[in-house]
Amino acid sequence: MDTADLFTTRIQKSFDDDQVEILSILKANPHAKLKLINYYKGMPISYPAFIVSVERGIVDLEVKGEQAYAIEHSRSAFIRCPLFKHDVFARAQYANTKREAASFNRFSYVDLVAEQRNFIRVEPDPYPHVQIHSPSGVIEGKVDDVSLTGVSVLIDYSTDLVRGMELAINFVLKSMEHPTPINVKLPARLVVIKGDKLPREYKFAIDPDKTLEQQLSQYIIQRQIEIIKEVKAAVAGGHG
Repeated sequence: MDTADLFTTRIQKSFDDDQVEILSILKANPHAKLKLINYYKGMPISYPAFIVSVERGIVDLEVKGEQAYAIEHSRSAFIRCPLFKHDVFARAQYANTKREAASFNRFSYVDLVAEQRNFIRVEPDPYPHVQIHSPSGVIEGKVDDVSLTGVSVLIDYSTDLVRGMELAINFVLKSMEHPTPINVKLPARLVVIKGDKLPREYKFAIDPDKTLEQQLSQYIIQRQIEIIKEVKAAVAGGHG
């Protein structure tokens, strides 16, 4: 899951001026109430954070171990604070789960569009092999994430697919908690193609019937539970 899909940039003056403003606000309000937001494998991870220092363009924060774990993987976080005009996207310079610490050195105002979605996307485990049935033949790839209304597929070779095409896709979702695999086979409409380099990401809109929708809903809920368990186990095991 690409972090860039989670937000849109909201430049107020210029990137540099906005960064100076964000740093000035944090430095002038050392007890500001901050909340960090990350998306780990599609699952939102969000806890309060506390300012330790703001020096030379670097903000050091005290964070929860679970948050630090998510920051380590994305090398970034979203910062929410009543003092900001918008949410802030922050690039991480450092994150340590054991020490419950993180440092950030690049900041910009953003809109967190991930929160505006009607359905949560999750990354499957394992990543299923997918077949896309196109007029020119079968195209194969890997499912990168799935929701009740969409599927993102990574394909590591060039294709003749174009936006708006109506296609048939099929893949099988498996889970440690669900011994019975879910066979997903349904029509899909290609809505987005992303990437100048391989693999490219192909986003499909789907409209499952009631039976498949219920199966997908149960799978997504279970994946959320699995992801939370994974994060908590990693923190308890002293990762980082």
